[in-house]
Amino acid sequence: MGNNGFKKEYITGRKDQWDIDYKIMMKGYEVSKTISQYFEFLKENMSFVITKVSSERADELMEELELV
Repeated sequence: MGNNGFKKEYITGRKDQWDIDYKIMMKGYEVSKTISQYFEFLKENMSFVITKVSSERADELMEELELV
């Protein structure tokens, strides 16, 4: 699977990930007064989303492998 701009789909296969990333970036744009504030906002919020998605994927994989 690869990036597909028409389906808004990332390599992870999550079709909603594009929408989530876009909303985070736009929210950061709205609340930030400087470019450094914007990047700090993105760093904090994107890290949380990445951690959450990784955790969900790990749980799914462990279930598939019958480790849970």
